[in-house]
Amino acid sequence: MNSDFFKEEDRKGMLIRYFQQYIDVPSKMKTYILEDCSTKTFNKHKFLVSPLDLFPNVYFILKGTVRGFVRNNGEEVTTWISLEKNIVGLTLYPSSTGCEKTQYIQALEETEVIIITYALIEKLLSLFPEMSVLTRKLLWVQYQEAEERNFIIRLSSAPKRIKRLKDTNPDFFTRIPLKYLASFLGMRIETLSRLRSKS
Repeated sequence: MNSDFFKEEDRKGMLIRYFQQYIDVPSKMKTYILEDCSTKTFNKHKFLVSPLDLFPNVYFILKGTVRGFVRNNGEEVTTWISLEKNIVGLTLYPSSTGCEKTQYIQALEETEVIIITYALIEKLLSLFPEMSVLTRKLLWVQYQEAEERNFIIRLSSAPKRIKRLKDTNPDFFTRIPLKYLASFLGMRIETLSRLRSKS
């Protein structure tokens, strides 16, 4: 086997180790992950997910930063930001709801990911009880992150929002462009630039 195979296997091993923070991953489940997952690199500004994707994948970020955003009356509104060692993706609405996914996921740096298909997720759920436990725990992590985002945006002043984000995610201020941070924090870019220079 060539060295590229081992590099690929090492990357997928990072995903398995991430899962092992939450469950004991059965050896057969590890095998499926190694066999069925793949890696991909997205250039800066490229979309991991757009509304055109009928069955979007889930992604584990190995390197890079991404944001989720929606378009509202011609403006892009950043709803979340994520860095390495996080899982990102969209849930699938049942077709019967008539709802449409209008969210985009965009790379803000050159971003390397492990692709986890929904087909693999369904297979692991059907074969391993541990996968159900993992899914519940990861959903709880996502819920806590969403709760934190909601808390920040509800703070009464721009300085309080900036301070909270600096306390919880200081890397955002060195890696995320100001216009996306401002959108995420619900303020004008000029306000963020002025207040950040004072702090």
